Amino acid sequence: MVNAFRWSVSTLLCGLLASCGGSSSTPAANRPPEPVITTPAVGATFRGGETLTVTLIASDPEDGALPDARLTWWADLHHDTHTHPFQQPTTGAGGTVTIPTRGETSDNIFYRFHLRATDSAGATVEVTRDALPQKAQITLATQPTGLALTLDGQPVTGPHSFTGVVGIERDLGAADQAFNGRRYRFATWSDGGAAAHPVATPAANATFTATFTDIGPVNNQPPNVTLQAPVTATLGTPVTLSASASDSDGTVARVEFFDGATSIGIDTTAPYSLSWTPTTSGARNLTARATDDIGVTTTSTAIAVTVSPAGGADTQAPVTTLTAPANLADGLSGTLAIAANASDNVGVVAVEFQIDGVPIGSEDTAAPYQASLNTADFTTGQHVIRARARDAAGNLSPWSQATVRFGGAVNTPLGFTRNDNWISGLASATAFAQTPDGRLLVTQQGGALRVVKSGALLAAPFVQLNVDSNGERGLIGVAVHPNFANNGHVYVYYTTASGGVHNRISRFVANGDVASGVETVLVDLPALSGATNHNGGAMHFGIDGKLYVGVGENASPSRSQDLADPFGKLLRFNEDGTIPPDNPNFNTQTGQARAIWASGLRNPFTFAVQPATGRIHINDVGQGTWEEVNVGAPGANYGWPQSEGPDNISSGLTAPLFAYKHSATTPAGSGPGGFITGFAIAGGAFYPASGPFPASYRGNYFFADYVDGFVARLDLANGNAAYAFARGFGSPVDLLVGTDGALYVLTRGSIARISAP
Repeated sequence: MVNAFRWSVSTLLCGLLASCGGSSSTPAANRPPEPVITTPAVGATFRGGETLTVTLIASDPEDGALPDARLTWWADLHHDTHTHPFQQPTTGAGGTVTIPTRGETSDNIFYRFHLRATDSAGATVEVTRDALPQKAQITLATQPTGLALTLDGQPVTGPHSFTGVVGIERDLGAADQAFNGRRYRFATWSDGGAAAHPVATPAANATFTATFTDIGPVNNQPPNVTLQAPVTATLGTPVTLSASASDSDGTVARVEFFDGATSIGIDTTAPYSLSWTPTTSGARNLTARATDDIGVTTTSTAIAVTVSPAGGADTQAPVTTLTAPANLADGLSGTLAIAANASDNVGVVAVEFQIDGVPIGSEDTAAPYQASLNTADFTTGQHVIRARARDAAGNLSPWSQATVRFGGAVNTPLGFTRNDNWISGLASATAFAQTPDGRLLVTQQGGALRVVKSGALLAAPFVQLNVDSNGERGLIGVAVHPNFANNGHVYVYYTTASGGVHNRISRFVANGDVASGVETVLVDLPALSGATNHNGGAMHFGIDGKLYVGVGENASPSRSQDLADPFGKLLRFNEDGTIPPDNPNFNTQTGQARAIWASGLRNPFTFAVQPATGRIHINDVGQGTWEEVNVGAPGANYGWPQSEGPDNISSGLTAPLFAYKHSATTPAGSGPGGFITGFAIAGGAFYPASGPFPASYRGNYFFADYVDGFVARLDLANGNAAYAFARGFGSPVDLLVGTDGALYVLTRGSIARISAP
């Protein structure tokens, strides 16, 4: 009994001392740390311009109070269903952040603060704390009521009420206008501000009233227009149409010619004329429509023109109607049956079917005309199916088509190979460019320009810059000189605090895989406001050897229309940062405004240059409704903030080539953009005239959406139709077609590679 007692005590001591007779006990499992966000407090609120203090602590059962070096905190701005970076990951026990007074104007926002604590054993725990907005309702009114105003550059009608975040600035505008047959001139705002001025959302509900003076009736007279055209014509033979147009109390802005309801051309300079080649025989009714300088139109008396066939040959084209699937058919899956009706004055020889510009099998040579395809071979999303008929004389009918959406969860089309993690380990990537030898240069928002070589991310950056990376600032653009093989020049666009916070364009010289260490500063753009968004940043060399640079309006919409201000523009520089004298505003502006090549942009975060032609597509990130692809042209004005997408396009503004909405239309798929929806267009690349992708992809323009994570393509050869290409990416920010013909998709943390045999 005594021996048994001694054995029990010995066993207990061995367990407590963890050592007895050469054996050891199992150590207790490590317990995770316990982080706490002290401030902002639970239920904290914020207003624009307010500085919030962030205080953090963390303890650990084994380590006790954790040192600051084991704490990392950051903050994001949450807007609707997506987020924007606000405070970059920071080591330490806290700090301060200042809420911008300009930027996101929606009241559907909040800031989320994150704290991650790591103990000595590597265990981590993350906690969050939300700060919610203080809100107030603002009513915009007019005296008399019902007149037009602008809010952040967008048209509204008084009275108009909205909810805003206290302290956030909104831009109010009141312009002279006509209403109900009367003209009204702006007199005063109730707060004493100018016709266009910013206001900060007050702490309590408020009304701002714009008072107008009635200055009399609208007396504009419509223009006069007369069409001159021959009464007979021959199929396929050009004829000249002309028109006389005048305006008694203004000027004629343009004359548009019509064949029935179809526009056949526009002339903006007198004498007004164009060459018209009839494409169908029979009776045609031609008219001319004149538009004066305030948009009033007059249509001429119609002239009947009889178009005769040339030489008596069969020149009448067949007629085709696609009968299945129906236009705007949604959720299509499985094997899809396609059918069309076709007729001809002599006889139909065959009907061709296509999807996204690619033939579906061979022509069908006998009625009923039909084809089929497997929807699982195509990426989920929008596609265009069409049919046309051919007769024995080779006449082709116009395409009859349907825009449809395929269901399912197909991320990449059949025949393509996709590697989403071709390169991983990037940190907040923003843009990339490729050198002639195939290396990729990738910008990280925090200031590192990384190198991808032979399919691997090199540890050493090409250069590390000191940047202000708050919000959307930081290292956000890179371009490689066309003669890089000989001069090694690499250009970067980044935000610096040196001499006041502003964006800078600099040049470095490559020495192998790193920069030589000497920075040549080429351009220092004007100082930024307190808003940290809308910086643009994309840079590309055109085929003219000039450096094109996209610059955002820094959350101040009115700057986009100011030709004395480089913000909200596409700029054009010589390779050394000087300004080319053939820029459209060189002789009418001074300073950096002479670099303006195109205006009216909100945030041209990405754009692309077609290598062979020099054609430029500018992606402009929208605000409330539309995302845009614009065709670059010297002196063009894309309308922001007066217009967004295809809305409110007036004389002197250039409408987008393609636009898609933030939400579905009713019915789904109708209207511009079709079924394609998203929130932030990001990334653009033209596929070249050669490469391993199928021939139908050559000349296509690829674009991505940062929020919805898709890549789509525009078929420039087929009416700028848009098709789904790939989906399921995490926050894509840029695209490029590599020297190997693959499409590379840059996300915030990785590079995906899509290739074809």
